[in-house]
Amino acid sequence: MEAKKNKKAQKVEKITKPYMKGDAVDRTTVPGALKFFVGTVVMCVAYLIVCMMLNWDQQWLNITINLLVVLMVYMMFFQFGMNTGADAVNQGEIMLSREQKGRPVAIWERQMCFHPLKGLISALIGSVPLLLISILLAFIAKRQMSGLGTLPGWVSGYEGRQEIGNALAIYHETASMSLEAVLRLIVRMSIMPYVNMVGAANKDGMLLLERLSPLVNLLPAIAYGLGYTGGVSVRTSVHTNIALGKKKAQRKQAKERRARRQPHTPEQLN
Repeated sequence: MEAKKNKKAQKVEKITKPYMKGDAVDRTTVPGALKFFVGTVVMCVAYLIVCMMLNWDQQWLNITINLLVVLMVYMMFFQFGMNTGADAVNQGEIMLSREQKGRPVAIWERQMCFHPLKGLISALIGSVPLLLISILLAFIAKRQMSGLGTLPGWVSGYEGRQEIGNALAIYHETASMSLEAVLRLIVRMSIMPYVNMVGAANKDGMLLLERLSPLVNLLPAIAYGLGYTGGVSVRTSVHTNIALGKKKAQRKQAKERRARRQPHTPEQLN
């Protein structure tokens, strides 16, 4: 029993390959930031399409489903960051192997290797446009008031009188698209699941959400940055699986060699 446990422990032994360390900022930072920005735009459009169909009458159902949507999106950013981090670690492994063999390694090649803050910095730069819009709205946002409604039909007969017409003129004014309204439209697209969870009818809750929107819009960048740091574990898993595959192949070959060495005795006839 103890031998089986030791054998199993050897199978899951993790194998980490050394890699060259890079810089937090390199020539991939700006392209990576642009890709992340495109990802946030896609996120906003997806929120607009999906979350408009996920607005239910039951509040508990609203919160549950929209929370699942948010977690799924953050997991996607986490996975994208992890893939990018794994590529950077792989780059570091190749560059370290090249350096150990005495071959030259360019400065930019060294900089492109894995650095734990590289993913977060790239994601934060890509989040700047949305963060600036969110911060501006957070400062100028005011509690949304209910509309004036429609005038009863019988009132229209009295609008010709100057003293009544002047008082009712506000009902005929068309609202202009203010800066606050434009910013609110963009920010609410980026946090649509939270808007559904709070409820547009909750004026105080929506005001608080708009003021906290810069922090909410930081979450995708944080998820991406955390995922990037997981690139080391991805490469460790790859090397471990490769080693396990080699051991399995070696055991299979050894078993086949032992089978070939054993003499074949003819079966006795009854």
